[in-house]
Amino acid sequence: MSKKLREIYEYDLIEDDGIDYTVDEWFNSIMEKTKDQLNVSDVSRMLRQKICSKVAIKRAIEMLSDDPFIGEMFEGQLMYNLFMGKEKYLKLYYHQVEPVLENAALLAKSHCWDCEQAKEEYMDIVAKFAKKIKEETEHEAC
Repeated sequence: MSKKLREIYEYDLIEDDGIDYTVDEWFNSIMEKTKDQLNVSDVSRMLRQKICSKVAIKRAIEMLSDDPFIGEMFEGQLMYNLFMGKEKYLKLYYHQVEPVLENAALLAKSHCWDCEQAKEEYMDIVAKFAKKIKEETEHEAC
């Protein structure tokens, strides 16, 4: 059975002090989930807030492997959030991200976009992401 995030990271839940904090409620809710229970909204927010980055990155890669255009508010949002993720951990998963990017670039050409600008922005992120990985890989080889 998969462990909950609070067990993986040994986090304590934030105690209710009677004041309504939406962020605290969200944090407590994700801490009670397993990696597989995290949805695109959870993962996007985790990446933006740089919380539990390793789990968020792994889950984002899984989601993007299934649907490279997945997003909470717009197509490609998860790809963007992953690109902006915590670099310290993200580079550990570059080898898993590369095939996702290749697939995304290929599928984006024939994808039915709402507008040309959305397509261009998505392709730009995919290209920047691939470039970042290539540069890091070349840097490590030296």
